[in-house]
Amino acid sequence: MFNHEELKVFFQGKIVDFKDATISVANTGFLYGLAVFTGMRAHYNEQQQKLFLFRPEDHYRRFRFACKLMRYEQFLKNYDYDRFLGVLLELLSVNNIEQDVYVRVTNYSDENRVTPKFVEYKDALTMFLYPLGDYVPTGGMRCKVSSYTRSEDNAIPARAKINGIYVNTAFAKTEALLNGYDEAIFLDKNGHVVEGSAENIFLVIDGKLVTPAVSDNILEGITRRTVIDIAQDEGIEVVERTVDRTELYKADEVFLTGTGAKVSPVVEIDKYAVGNGTVGPIAAKIQETYMAAVRGELERYKHWLVDVYDR
Repeated sequence: MFNHEELKVFFQGKIVDFKDATISVANTGFLYGLAVFTGMRAHYNEQQQKLFLFRPEDHYRRFRFACKLMRYEQFLKNYDYDRFLGVLLELLSVNNIEQDVYVRVTNYSDENRVTPKFVEYKDALTMFLYPLGDYVPTGGMRCKVSSYTRSEDNAIPARAKINGIYVNTAFAKTEALLNGYDEAIFLDKNGHVVEGSAENIFLVIDGKLVTPAVSDNILEGITRRTVIDIAQDEGIEVVERTVDRTELYKADEVFLTGTGAKVSPVVEIDKYAVGNGTVGPIAAKIQETYMAAVRGELERYKHWLVDVYDR
C-alpha cells in the first residue's frame, strides 16, 4: 500500500509533486463545490504483470458531458479523448504503479471569486492516485432506506458527477452509519428507489435483474452498464424500470455497484433479510465475473481495458 501524498499528480497542465498541487482558500470551486469528477480504477494482474485501466473512454464520455453541463470551456476545448487518456497513462507510468489504484479526475472552477456561476470563469483539470480498497463491505451489507431524498434532475442533475451533490450523499451515508448500518438507499420524492448513497442498485426478482431506469434521477454508472452487459451475456433478463420501496423487501437478492463499490451484495435492508440473508447466486456470479474482467482474465471483455504499460 502506497502513500498517495508521495506520488506525482496532474495539476495546472503538468505533472507535479503532490505537495505542490495547491489552490487558494478563495478558490470558487472550493467555496461552492463547483467541480465535476470521475473516479476510475486500474487493476494490477500479478500473474500477467500488467496494469489494466477499466473503461477509460466511457469515463471520458460521461466526464465530458458533465463538463459541458457546467460550461467548462477550457476542458472541452483542450481535452479530446486521446489527450485525456495520454495524461492518465503518463500519470500512472511516472508513478510506476504495480498494484490496484483508484484515479480521481476533477475539473473545477478555477477563479478566486465569491460569486457562484459558470460563465466568465476559467476551469482546470487535475488528477491524482489513491490506494482505494473496498469502498463498502463486499461480503454482504446492511442498508437503511434514507430519510433524505435524492436530488432531482432539475435541481442538481445526478447523471453528472457534480462535487456539490455529494452533500446529499454525505447526509444519507452519515445517517446510515450513525444508526448502525453500512450504507444508505435513496428514494426519490415520489418514494421510488433510486440508488445507494453513491452506488447504483440492482434487485433480483423472479430470476430477473431489475434496476431503476436512467430517467429516475440516477447516475449513469459505468459499473452499472458493465453489470447489465455481464448479466445479459449470462442469459439473465435485465429490466430497467421504476422500483417501489417494498420491492427491496420482496427481492430475492439486492446488490450495489460502482467504481468504488465494485459489485457489493446486500443481505439486510431496514432489518428485513434480503432473501435468506446471505449473498445470492446471481450477485455472487456477477461479482466473480466482474472482478475477473477488470483484471484482464476474460478474453471476451478485454475491449473494456487499456494496458497501461503496453503503449
